[in-house]
Amino acid sequence: MQKEDFIALAQKYAQNKCSLSEKEAVETFFLKQTEKEQNTMILSLTKEKRNAIMHKINTTIYKPKGKLRKLYSNTAKIAAIVLICIGIPLVINQSTSKNLITQSAAKGEVKTLILPDGSQLVLNGNSSVTYATNFKDNRKLNLKGEAYFSVVRNPKNPFIVETIHFKTKVLGTYFTINAYENYPNTIRVLSGKVEVNSKENPNKKVFLTKNQQLKFSKSQLPLLTNDSHEDFLAWTKNIMVLENTPLGETAEILRNKFKVTILFNNPELEHLRISGKFKNENITTILKTIGEVKQLEIHFQTPNKILIREKPKN
Repeated sequence: MQKEDFIALAQKYAQNKCSLSEKEAVETFFLKQTEKEQNTMILSLTKEKRNAIMHKINTTIYKPKGKLRKLYSNTAKIAAIVLICIGIPLVINQSTSKNLITQSAAKGEVKTLILPDGSQLVLNGNSSVTYATNFKDNRKLNLKGEAYFSVVRNPKNPFIVETIHFKTKVLGTYFTINAYENYPNTIRVLSGKVEVNSKENPNKKVFLTKNQQLKFSKSQLPLLTNDSHEDFLAWTKNIMVLENTPLGETAEILRNKFKVTILFNNPELEHLRISGKFKNENITTILKTIGEVKQLEIHFQTPNKILIREKPKN
């Protein structure tokens, strides 16, 4: 059975719409998996999260009365656990695999997390962090996307952030990392000191202190500059700041913020640059402004698919 087929079957099970044979198939899978590693994952969830999941299931499945109530309760519990096991998101964005924990923020979401050592981070949309369950003793995590870090100081146990392109080592400080795949990566330090090693040149260390930033661009050496303003934290307050930003990079920012696909009919348009600040604006207003400034047409092919093209010449 393909994964997609089983997901559909699990959803039918959760809605109490399975045939007898389908029901037996789901429950057989559940019983086998809980005897293996999946049971560890479910037990790792807190009581509050398990209750939240059950509440979600309870609000979507018809609740029978009388003698069938006990049977319903068991069915709902199995349905909830099966859905979690195959990765269907219900009310949480956290997963555990063996000794690793991954926490994520969906597109359009900004999420604040408290790590096991007491450090705090804010995840931007379409971002995730993965770290070991013994994080207090092994303060290393992997970041995909963008995050703002407030790190608890511990000179004996450095805090390390790894991304695709670089590794950042700190003792205790405030800093941000932008590590999305499709546009330049940046590290900015608000206070303290960090050490950065490029994956391409691991033996060369770069040290950043307060108000410094290091930018990684394709086919270019990392660029170290001074930057004293705090607009790079604007996203934590749902403010989007563009500073001479290429439209291609702007499109990536919008994709992560609004769950949309943005296309250009001419690749040259991606190199046009734009500046502006948008606070709590919807995507229609933002794109309309960009279109007016750059003399471009914004065409919504569907609510989530947008084409940017040149205005026809008169």
